[in-house]
Amino acid sequence: MTVMRITQCDGQFLVSLNAQEASRLMDACAMVVLAADSVPVATLPPEMATLLGDLFEGLRAPAGCAASSDQAPEA
Repeated sequence: MTVMRITQCDGQFLVSLNAQEASRLMDACAMVVLAADSVPVATLPPEMATLLGDLFEGLRAPAGCAASSDQAPEA
């Protein structure tokens, strides 16, 4: 089931994905990078390579884990 939501406000976009969608997006990023690396005459512009790398890194670690570890333990 697709639950992806995209919100735009003041020129910024927020994309909300479920785990399956995030996994597919990470696979797509990896495929684009691998395809560009495998064809000598095809290179990604530096901005695109950086964006895909940042996106890939951001999808690797769930954001919720960091937030839950910052909470104070219950007494």
